[in-house]
Amino acid sequence: MTTLVNNSVLLPRWQVDVGEPVIALDALPSGRGAPDALVAGGSEGALRVFDPDGAPRYERDLDDALLTVTASPDGTRIAALGMGSRRLWGATDGEALHSEGTEWSASAAWDAKSQSLAVADGRRVRVLDRDGRTRWSSEQMTSTVTNVLWPRGRLRVAASSYRGVTIFEPDTDRITNTLEAPGAISGLTAAPNGRWVVGGSQDATLHGWKVTDGSDFQMSGFPATVSHLAFEAGGRWMACESAEVLTCWDFSGAGPTGRAGVVLTGHESAVAAFAWAPGHRQTLISGDRTGTVLVWRIAANTKPGDELRPVGGLRDDDPVTAISTGRSRTTPTVYIGRRTGRIDALTVT
Repeated sequence: MTTLVNNSVLLPRWQVDVGEPVIALDALPSGRGAPDALVAGGSEGALRVFDPDGAPRYERDLDDALLTVTASPDGTRIAALGMGSRRLWGATDGEALHSEGTEWSASAAWDAKSQSLAVADGRRVRVLDRDGRTRWSSEQMTSTVTNVLWPRGRLRVAASSYRGVTIFEPDTDRITNTLEAPGAISGLTAAPNGRWVVGGSQDATLHGWKVTDGSDFQMSGFPATVSHLAFEAGGRWMACESAEVLTCWDFSGAGPTGRAGVVLTGHESAVAAFAWAPGHRQTLISGDRTGTVLVWRIAANTKPGDELRPVGGLRDDDPVTAISTGRSRTTPTVYIGRRTGRIDALTVT
């Protein structure tokens, strides 16, 4: 049962049930400022697309255990990746564009212009064209690639594996940076301006690098593995989770070294997912393993070392498994996926 903690912060829009645990969600841009559609991936490999009003558009299947889904920024392509399969569809009608077998593949990222898709493929990084054909592949890395992203948008690919992050330039087939870490990287993010790359480690630390010179910093003392990290659109604040606590770090100026984090307290169980709200700089939505969703706002006068409490949210006994925020700034929306298969679309006010 859902109970609103503050119904002026999250307003219900629509609700659907996909019939299996929700593994991944991604907003599908509709263009011209219109509300986003939604792509949802279930644990058994089903991929479903919903129109902005929640009406089902179509369903496709990966025919594999699904690990992630991603929609292109221009709203024309959807990719799904799994334990041994990768498929690409046209977003409007679900036309099959490409399908192939892969190694374990749990991370994918489109470039800013929706022309290239970087994917983890076992111990390699591959860059695909917009129709799914491989146009570049790295040499084998030291271990399975856990995360891929595009610092600065479209020219370089950052990939994490055991003991660090490698930054590739696919067009020249060269490595531009090797950023070393003491252990396995479980989560990865980059600042919007590409200046910083930050990884969460399985040894309960946070490791960050300045891309221009490779200088690094490390934050320790987290109670558990740091798996989820994300910068807000303005690039000042980066959030990460560890157990039931979220922490936001100030990356303005010279970065977070020597600064305490802003601690967000209110969850009573481990945080399972979170996302920054578009059009609401410094508004964060998080969900935990008991089903609670909380909303946080970092004010202009918030400073390192502060402790914040949530401004609202909702209580539920259905564990949160995925969160995504829409890309439309005119209709800010958050999508909450749950273990039973329920998805809630809510407007962020």
